[in-house]
Amino acid sequence: ASRARLAVLAVLACAVARASAARTVTWSVTASSSKPAPATFGTWFRDASNPVERAIVAANDAISEVVEADAPGAFEGRVRGAKFPLVTLQPVMAFSLAREAPDVVTISLDEQRMEATGPRWATRVVEAMASIMDTKSTSTFRVQDGELSCKAKVEASFDVPRWVPVPLKAIQDGGQKAIAKQVEQDVGTMVENLLKNDPGDVFDGDGGGI
Repeated sequence: ASRARLAVLAVLACAVARASAARTVTWSVTASSSKPAPATFGTWFRDASNPVERAIVAANDAISEVVEADAPGAFEGRVRGAKFPLVTLQPVMAFSLAREAPDVVTISLDEQRMEATGPRWATRVVEAMASIMDTKSTSTFRVQDGELSCKAKVEASFDVPRWVPVPLKAIQDGGQKAIAKQVEQDVGTMVENLLKNDPGDVFDGDGGGI
C-alpha cells in the first residue's frame, strides 16, 4: 500500500512538474583521497583470490545492514542519511563491484530508493522527487606507485515542481553542500579502513614486518 501511494505521488509530481514548468536541481560532487600503501597491501589487493571486494564494502562506514546478492560482486545496503531542512534522507542502494584491472576495483551504483523521515508533508514531497531522481555514483580504488587512492563521483538531478514550498536555491546549495561533505568524508575513511587489511599488519614490532 505504501509503495502504491509513493508511486501515485511520483506520477502526480511528474504531471505537475510538466504542467508548471518544473525547475531542475543538479548535484555533482567529485572527491578523492590517497595514502601510502605498503608493498604487502599492494600484493594483497592485486590477488583476485582475496576478498578485496568485500573489504571495500566493509571499509565504508556509511554503509550498514549490507547483504550480499546472488550475482557475484553484488550487494545491497543502507547509506547514512543526509540531513536537509526539515527532512533526513536515507538511500537504500544496490551496488556492484568489478575488477577493471589487477590494481583497479570499481564500485558502482546499480539502483537506489529513498526513505525520508520528518514532517509528513515534507517527506511526501521529498520521496516524490526522489522517486524520479536520476543518480549516478562510481568509486574507483587503485593501487599505484606505492599508494592506495580512491576517486568518487556522484551526480544526481531531479525536477522540482514550482508548487514545492522551498526555494530552489536552498535545495540546490543545501543539497550540494551536504552531499559534498558526506562524499569527502566517506572517501577518506574508506581509504584508511581499506589499508587496515594490509597482511603486513599481522606482524607486530617484536615479530618484525615484511
